[in-house]
Amino acid sequence: MNIYSLPAVIAFTLNFSIAMLVLLDRPGDTLNRWFSVFVFLFAVWNLAEIIILNSVHYEKALLGAQILYRALFLAPPVFLIIAGIFPRSDRHRPFKPWHQVVILALPVLIMISSFPDFNIFPVPLSNFRNIYYYRIRISSGISIFLLITLSLVYVAWGTWLLIRKLNRARTTRERTRIRFLLGGVLTIFLGYIFINIFHEKGEKMFSFYFFSTLLTLFVSLFFFAAIMQYKIFRLSRLITGSMTYTILSSLVLTVYFLVIRGLSNSLGKLFHINSFLFDALLILILIILIRPLEARIEKLIDRLLYKNIYRYRKNFLVFSRELLKYFSTDRLFQEVRKFLKENFFVDTVYIFYKDEEDPVYRLWKKTTDRSPGFSIQDYLIEYLSRQKTAVEFYDLEHDRLPRDQLLFLTRLHISIILPLFYEKELVSFILIPEKNNKRTFTHEEIEILTIFSNEIANALVRNRTIEKIREQERERSRMERLAAIGELTAGVAHEIRNPLNTISTSAETLLHKDLEEEDKSELLQFILEESQRLNHILSDFLKLSKIHNIHPEETDIGDLLRDLSYEAERRKEGKVEVRLVHELRDPVVMLDKDLVYQVLLNLVINALDAIRVRQQKEPDYRGSLSVRIRENDHNLLFIIEDDGQPIPPEVRERIFNPFYTTKKDGTGLGLSISSNLVKNMGGTLTLEIDGELKRFKIELPRSMSQNTIQHDMQK
Repeated sequence: MNIYSLPAVIAFTLNFSIAMLVLLDRPGDTLNRWFSVFVFLFAVWNLAEIIILNSVHYEKALLGAQILYRALFLAPPVFLIIAGIFPRSDRHRPFKPWHQVVILALPVLIMISSFPDFNIFPVPLSNFRNIYYYRIRISSGISIFLLITLSLVYVAWGTWLLIRKLNRARTTRERTRIRFLLGGVLTIFLGYIFINIFHEKGEKMFSFYFFSTLLTLFVSLFFFAAIMQYKIFRLSRLITGSMTYTILSSLVLTVYFLVIRGLSNSLGKLFHINSFLFDALLILILIILIRPLEARIEKLIDRLLYKNIYRYRKNFLVFSRELLKYFSTDRLFQEVRKFLKENFFVDTVYIFYKDEEDPVYRLWKKTTDRSPGFSIQDYLIEYLSRQKTAVEFYDLEHDRLPRDQLLFLTRLHISIILPLFYEKELVSFILIPEKNNKRTFTHEEIEILTIFSNEIANALVRNRTIEKIREQERERSRMERLAAIGELTAGVAHEIRNPLNTISTSAETLLHKDLEEEDKSELLQFILEESQRLNHILSDFLKLSKIHNIHPEETDIGDLLRDLSYEAERRKEGKVEVRLVHELRDPVVMLDKDLVYQVLLNLVINALDAIRVRQQKEPDYRGSLSVRIRENDHNLLFIIEDDGQPIPPEVRERIFNPFYTTKKDGTGLGLSISSNLVKNMGGTLTLEIDGELKRFKIELPRSMSQNTIQHDMQK
């Protein structure tokens, strides 16, 4: 193979690889298909040059010239079709599918009609033997005239279309892509014309061949830049490995032409070895040796092209852990905005959020005026619902957007629209403007944003669910407090009304009737007793609502039980067995002796009252009351147990409620006060039923201190 065809070989490798990448990435997309055909025609051009420049016989060179002829005249119609459908965001497309067929069919029919007279012949270079070049001989034939005229018309038409689209483009990114495509294609077209106009001078010097083959390499670099730098096509990450393979293949070919070819010729002549087999062996050895270098080159390309991806991934993992925490909706959006601004180099982001009962997505915490709402029937919402991934503003059909929305998105220079989906529901979306450094978002960044959106959506829905549960709990707690206040108020009113009635009746009798002194004295006594009863009720009520100060002191549990036993013996009636014991290794503990004694005495009195009620119903019944104190981990456990009148199941949950009582003369505040006192001391008071036994359990800290109590009360 001739060394002078090296640029064409490298260009063919690049162009063929790019054509396949564009086609396979989105084979169903019209623009991808036509662009891959366009690039493939240039690969055919490269292949024809390789055949011509490596042909020893004229017939082979003529075959290459015929291939070149077809590729040259098929490129302009394909360019015109691409100009009509590029870019995707422009929906003012002049060509329908049947128009595209006609545009491509015209030059094909002319070439078929002129077969086999192609009016193109390979001409050997005068300075180099067995190296053919080519030139187009303009004849008087109508076919070649039609082809050249049609090609010029197509190129001019396509240029005019792109210029019109350039004036209509609404974003900087669109204008940049159109300019790049227009400038690149015109440069290729004009460069080819320039080289062929001066072919007479070029045949006399090596520079003509050099510039001609260099043009083919420029074409390859143009297509490569169109994809990698200007993102005319947003290919998947597969392009990294593919382009790596392409570069390595080009490197292998370069080394082969520069080194292996000369080495194989020298060794072949020296050892009389078949050159073809020796070349194959050397190429195999070269590929084996270059394999270890492939991974390093691929990593180098990754770092050059995707140097920010690794940083994004690291920061994204850290932020994902933060999203596991509970945030309010406002706080969550603040954190999201901060993360996007810091990692993607944008000034701000715009978050649109939809309430559950609102069909319109509205801007969260308006950072700009004149922000429109987005209804669920709008084109943008429908498009996001279909795609379910981050999309570029460039990809939208701008003519389908309402004018206010289009102006809003354009004015803010929106580049990426990031939808937040939970299951199939679009709960929110984020508008991300262009970067501060004017660089476009890469495909990998858009993929990371899509993954990022899933995390945000999950966190948003989860936090919203938590907010609902908390709101329901707050509402339930509020209703329970209102119910408790209502029950408390009713209890207070009931307890106060009876003494007030007695006082009122007695006072009216004294005021309006002439009574004897004895009757007056009796009525005054009623008033005094009922007033004392009212005072007792109010005192108990204040005890219920009062937070008592705790005064822990060293207390001997034995002394406490002796005082309690004396009071129980004094108050019991009939046959009652009273047993008070403790199982403590050290009976001296830190607690508020007076409050603990008050609670225990209240529970003992209630137990004796229950035993008395049962004895009245069962004369042969012998009551039992026990108070036991034991240790439980670091706490003290007081157990007050009796077998008196049982508590009906339907009232067990209400016995600690204020003013709830089953006694005729009770206020219903005793157990409520006892429960509050125990809570003030950092403990708990519970009731257990075991058959006929009622068991009240009090659990208190063994070493009670003021700090411990305050901490427990705050909890």
